[in-house]
Amino acid sequence: MNIAIYAVVLTALQGVTSAGDFTYHERLDPIDDTLLVGVVADQPEAKLSIACDHSRSRTIYVTLDTDLLLASLSSPLLHELRTFQYRVDRGSVHRASAEYTHVDRAFLDGAEGRAFAQRLADSERVVIRVDGTRGPIDVTYDTTGLRPLIERVAERCGDRRLINRLRD
Repeated sequence: MNIAIYAVVLTALQGVTSAGDFTYHERLDPIDDTLLVGVVADQPEAKLSIACDHSRSRTIYVTLDTDLLLASLSSPLLHELRTFQYRVDRGSVHRASAEYTHVDRAFLDGAEGRAFAQRLADSERVVIRVDGTRGPIDVTYDTTGLRPLIERVAERCGDRRLINRLRD
């Protein structure tokens, strides 16, 4: 079966494919058949993804890709842990340590990525702040109804630790 048709059929069978600003995506890599799964939200300032691919360990990761610079190409800050702050609804500010893996990308994984995804599951909005070369970059996303999509990503990724966190 054609991979594109398979993805459309699979998505249709899974029900809800969007919530708030987020859209669920799932596809097989056409080169190596690696399963790529995630939810993505696009804003003019940045694209937020909660995703996994099965070429990595079976755990989710979070990326925030900006149109602005987080660090210059020659910066010693690339690949070092830096602040990733977020506030869910009107709650407390959470601080995570993100790796700025490119000049325009912040990356969270492990326990901090799972905590972020869990907090977003039952929220209505999240504001994220990362440090840009010209000052803080703030981005807001509508997260209303995101739980079923995050649960689907966790299930398809096989991220048992996130599944257990969502059930607690």
